[in-house]
Amino acid sequence: MDIDAARTIADTVLCAGPVLRPYRAAGHRDPSRWQFGLLMPADLAAADESLSAVAQTECLVEAGGPVRLRVLLRFLQVQRRGVYRWLPDYGRFKPVGSLDVDGTAVVSCDEPVEHERLVEIDDGTLRAAGARLTVRVPGGFDRSELHDTRGALVGQVVRHRRPLCAMLNVSAAPVPAPRPALRLRVWVENRTRAGAHGDEVALTTALVASHLILSVEGGGFVSMVDPPGWAAEAVENCANVGLWPILAGPPGRHDTLLATPRILRDHPGDLLDNAVDELLQLRNLAG
Repeated sequence: MDIDAARTIADTVLCAGPVLRPYRAAGHRDPSRWQFGLLMPADLAAADESLSAVAQTECLVEAGGPVRLRVLLRFLQVQRRGVYRWLPDYGRFKPVGSLDVDGTAVVSCDEPVEHERLVEIDDGTLRAAGARLTVRVPGGFDRSELHDTRGALVGQVVRHRRPLCAMLNVSAAPVPAPRPALRLRVWVENRTRAGAHGDEVALTTALVASHLILSVEGGGFVSMVDPPGWAAEAVENCANVGLWPILAGPPGRHDTLLATPRILRDHPGDLLDNAVDELLQLRNLAG
């Protein structure tokens, strides 16, 4: 199965932008860096109809016998990185947007932290009650000192992460079709409690670039982009909200599916090279 190949595609078209995009001291709060797959806490989404706390994908699995499913949930967490200058005359640190350390600029910015959780589901569980997984990401606080080449203390970097909580639910049901098939439904919800915080804090409670990688043994995924005739009606009845599924393995393989907030084609192929070229151009323009 091609989970690693699907992971590479997702890293390139979803995560690589936030991970590789160069920082600017004046623009490190740019929300467009995090626009794909943004799942906000339910309490914030309830108060703002432009926000969403839930994403769902439905797809078809052709299966004449027992199947085994693996579902990999992946997302980015936004952590705040603050830079502080050491003021020896006052014996304290002062927050700054940027600090020069031996000719290298260290800037205050938002940083992505990658997370993934895997759930494996056997045929009996899948066809009965399905599976539910609570995903908890602990918060954190890290501090590291900055020294120049002489070893003198010049500042520090402080990183802060808020705890996150998400729910992953997987279920399946047979569909009426000429061939034996299951309609697979996977949804993910951000159940983090944001509380009464401003917009600056809200982003740190989001699941960013949320996406799913599915693999199956004992069956095969049906193309949702170009389904065979016998499955066309069942595919039409599938509901995808915020996640669109494609076949992620090489042409001819149907055991791996990638569901992302970006609409892609089956078997992306040269998409990786094109995306890398775009990121390099972005870096050159910003640098």
